[in-house]
Amino acid sequence: MQNKVKIFNKNRTCHKKQMPTFARILNIQSEMGELAKSYLKNSKYGTKDFTLNDEFKEEFGDVLYTILSLANELNLDCNSCLDFTLNKLKTRMENNGSMENKK
Repeated sequence: MQNKVKIFNKNRTCHKKQMPTFARILNIQSEMGELAKSYLKNSKYGTKDFTLNDEFKEEFGDVLYTILSLANELNLDCNSCLDFTLNKLKTRMENNGSMENKK
Protein backbone atom coordinates (compact mmCIF):
# COMPACT_ATOMS: atom_id res chain seq x y z
CA MET A 1 0.00 0.00 0.00
CA GLN A 2 2.75 2.44 0.92
CA ASN A 3 4.49 2.04 -2.43
CA LYS A 4 1.18 2.42 -4.29
CA VAL A 5 0.70 5.83 -2.64
CA LYS A 6 4.32 6.80 -3.35
CA ILE A 7 3.85 6.02 -7.05
CA PHE A 8 0.50 7.84 -7.14
CA ASN A 9 1.95 10.97 -5.53
CA LYS A 10 5.21 10.96 -7.46
CA ASN A 11 4.22 13.07 -10.45
CA ARG A 12 1.27 14.99 -8.99
CA THR A 13 1.73 18.75 -9.13
CA CYS A 14 0.33 19.13 -5.62
CA HIS A 15 3.14 16.89 -4.32
CA LYS A 16 6.05 18.66 -6.00
CA LYS A 17 6.62 20.45 -2.71
CA GLN A 18 6.32 18.33 0.42
CA MET A 19 3.43 19.28 2.69
CA PRO A 20 4.77 20.43 6.07
CA THR A 21 4.54 17.66 8.65
CA PHE A 22 2.25 19.65 10.94
CA ALA A 23 -0.14 20.24 8.02
CA ARG A 24 -0.13 16.55 7.09
CA ILE A 25 -0.93 15.62 10.71
CA LEU A 26 -3.77 18.14 10.77
CA ASN A 27 -5.01 16.68 7.50
CA ILE A 28 -5.00 13.20 9.04
CA GLN A 29 -7.01 14.57 11.97
CA SER A 30 -9.48 16.17 9.56
CA GLU A 31 -9.90 12.91 7.66
CA MET A 32 -10.42 11.03 10.95
CA GLY A 33 -13.19 13.52 11.75
CA GLU A 34 -14.85 12.78 8.42
CA LEU A 35 -14.59 9.04 9.12
CA ALA A 36 -16.16 9.53 12.55
CA LYS A 37 -18.94 11.66 11.04
CA SER A 38 -19.66 8.95 8.48
CA TYR A 39 -19.92 6.39 11.28
CA LEU A 40 -22.24 8.62 13.30
CA LYS A 41 -24.51 9.31 10.33
CA ASN A 42 -24.60 5.64 9.38
CA SER A 43 -25.50 4.54 12.92
CA LYS A 44 -27.94 7.41 13.51
CA TYR A 45 -25.57 8.70 16.18
CA GLY A 46 -25.25 5.31 17.84
CA THR A 47 -28.98 4.59 18.04
CA LYS A 48 -28.85 1.93 15.29
CA ASP A 49 -26.41 -0.78 14.31
CA PHE A 50 -23.58 0.36 12.05
CA THR A 51 -23.65 -1.03 8.53
CA LEU A 52 -20.52 -0.78 6.41
CA ASN A 53 -21.28 1.36 3.36
CA ASP A 54 -19.47 3.04 0.47
CA GLU A 55 -19.22 6.42 2.23
CA PHE A 56 -17.45 4.86 5.23
CA LYS A 57 -15.10 2.89 2.94
CA GLU A 58 -14.25 6.08 1.06
CA GLU A 59 -13.51 8.00 4.25
CA PHE A 60 -11.42 5.08 5.56
CA GLY A 61 -9.45 5.16 2.30
CA ASP A 62 -8.87 8.90 2.76
CA VAL A 63 -7.43 8.24 6.23
CA LEU A 64 -5.13 5.51 4.89
CA TYR A 65 -3.98 7.72 2.02
CA THR A 66 -3.08 10.63 4.28
CA ILE A 67 -1.25 8.41 6.78
CA LEU A 68 0.69 6.64 4.03
CA SER A 69 1.55 9.98 2.41
CA LEU A 70 2.97 11.20 5.73
CA ALA A 71 4.98 8.01 6.10
CA ASN A 72 6.44 8.47 2.64
CA GLU A 73 7.30 12.11 3.26
CA LEU A 74 9.11 11.16 6.48
CA ASN A 75 10.75 8.06 4.94
CA LEU A 76 9.02 5.83 7.48
CA ASP A 77 8.63 2.15 6.70
CA CYS A 78 5.02 1.38 7.70
CA ASN A 79 5.71 -2.34 8.05
CA SER A 80 8.54 -1.67 10.52
CA CYS A 81 6.37 0.78 12.48
CA LEU A 82 3.53 -1.75 12.63
CA ASP A 83 5.86 -4.58 13.69
CA PHE A 84 7.22 -2.37 16.48
CA THR A 85 3.71 -1.61 17.73
CA LEU A 86 2.51 -5.22 17.50
CA ASN A 87 5.51 -6.35 19.54
CA LYS A 88 4.87 -3.59 22.09
CA LEU A 89 1.20 -4.59 22.41
CA LYS A 90 2.07 -8.28 22.65
CA THR A 91 4.48 -7.53 25.49
CA ARG A 92 1.86 -5.45 27.30
CA MET A 93 -0.73 -8.19 26.98
CA GLU A 94 1.71 -10.78 28.27
CA ASN A 95 2.76 -8.58 31.20
CA ASN A 96 -0.49 -6.79 32.04
CA GLY A 97 -3.24 -8.84 30.42
CA SER A 98 -4.20 -5.68 28.51
CA MET A 99 -3.00 -3.53 25.61
CA GLU A 100 -3.30 -0.49 27.85
CA ASN A 101 -0.13 1.35 28.78
CA LYS A 102 -0.18 1.21 32.60
CA LYS A 103 2.52 3.78 33.35
